[in-house]
Amino acid sequence: MTRSPRPAERRDAIPWQKRPHLRMDVAGDVTGLSRTTIYRLASEGRLKLKRLAGRVVVETAGVLSLVENAEPWRPGNRGAAARAKRSNAARMALR
Repeated sequence: MTRSPRPAERRDAIPWQKRPHLRMDVAGDVTGLSRTTIYRLASEGRLKLKRLAGRVVVETAGVLSLVENAEPWRPGNRGAAARAKRSNAARMALR
């Protein structure tokens, strides 16, 4: 007995970008965000959630907009002050 492929493995599966709604796990996989963050973005009005057949789904248009409007990553200087403080403390300890 051969098993039929899972929906994501089928050749005729609809690409996620063309679906009107995404399951929460698919939206999380696409964006790299946790379920909690998706709910927070929905409460902020940045994503639209719907209840469909007892499941919470995310509107695909909102996910696409969120990804397209994401700010570009720039390297920051986070931690520089902490590194300088540790370095200074190490120098003082060697004196």
